[in-house]
Amino acid sequence: MSVFVLNNFPDDCPFNEIGPFISLYLTTHNHPLESKKDRIEFKKLIAQAKDKLVKDYNKLEIEEFVKPLNNLEQDSLFWSYNQKGLAIFTNKKNCYIYKLAFEVEQYISYGEKINFKPLIRLSQNIIHYYVLALDRDNFNVYEVYGKNINPIQFDPSVKIKAKDVIGDQRTEDISTIGGYSSYGRQGITHGRGGKKDDIDIDTEKYLRYVENTIYEHLSKIKPLPIVLISLHKTYIHYRNLNKNKDLFEKGIMKSPESMTEDEILNETYSLIESYFVDKLKTKISNVFKSIEISKASNDIHEIVKAIHSKQIQELYIQDGHKLYGYADWENQTIEVNRKSDLDIYEELAEKTILLGRKVYCVSKDVLNVGSGILAQYY
Repeated sequence: MSVFVLNNFPDDCPFNEIGPFISLYLTTHNHPLESKKDRIEFKKLIAQAKDKLVKDYNKLEIEEFVKPLNNLEQDSLFWSYNQKGLAIFTNKKNCYIYKLAFEVEQYISYGEKINFKPLIRLSQNIIHYYVLALDRDNFNVYEVYGKNINPIQFDPSVKIKAKDVIGDQRTEDISTIGGYSSYGRQGITHGRGGKKDDIDIDTEKYLRYVENTIYEHLSKIKPLPIVLISLHKTYIHYRNLNKNKDLFEKGIMKSPESMTEDEILNETYSLIESYFVDKLKTKISNVFKSIEISKASNDIHEIVKAIHSKQIQELYIQDGHKLYGYADWENQTIEVNRKSDLDIYEELAEKTILLGRKVYCVSKDVLNVGSGILAQYY
């Protein structure tokens, strides 16, 4: 059995894998003491999973089914690098894991298909980016999703500190001209033996390492805008040598060590929020124009039909807008029932994602429409 840690819901979600599946959700923590409690709760969920499997499997088959879960429970390294939540899907063949930047309600289910409803919000928030907190001696990277910030835990082989990249021996006698030429930029001329020049040469080596690390471990896998926080000189050097198209055009010239995580979140969020909102406003404006040519609609009844006929391209739902009841897919209608605990909008979002289409949850300021829903068709 193989174990896969996934990063790009819904693109990498195993919707079409053969079941049955155990779907498990657990809130997790970074603090060692809390992580111990997480493992205890995880063990309880494994016991619940076994209870659900009794009706279909014998004891040996059950143990084989939950083996990857037991292995995870025993893996101390796995519990050392968690964020705020876990989603785990396992069948007889593979185990799939999402480490989440938000808390989830703890529960377990068993069925032919994975239960991915709590993950729908992963595809909905429009603000999602990295923060590179960089100085001459080390770097840290954070992933921001909505109003959640989490430090990225790199593989142990990744060198974070400059001294581990440069080595203990500093440059003493070297002259380089055109140090940045391979990046299509004007080079820097370094003198021979001066302390200032040594810093430039060694810093360039380290910054190139950081830039390559960010690309290989993050941008190549999950490309997102990158907001740079650094003091002026390092900030300028990094931008000059950078070739990663995801580096955001604006950044913060400040020592990242002087900032708390909350300050990093708030300042970068304020910096980049308008970028995401403006993009979405333009997109939604174009969708409204498409209503005139029957390529879009804000009528929920029409949207149900479009989803059923697979004509849906993108779905936009107003944040906090709910409509209780259910969708009758056979007759392509909706039944409103205020006593129901099922949200019709969530059901439409689920169906849209299963079709491989995009779903966005946006504020009323951006999507100001009475129905609270908008769809683009093919």
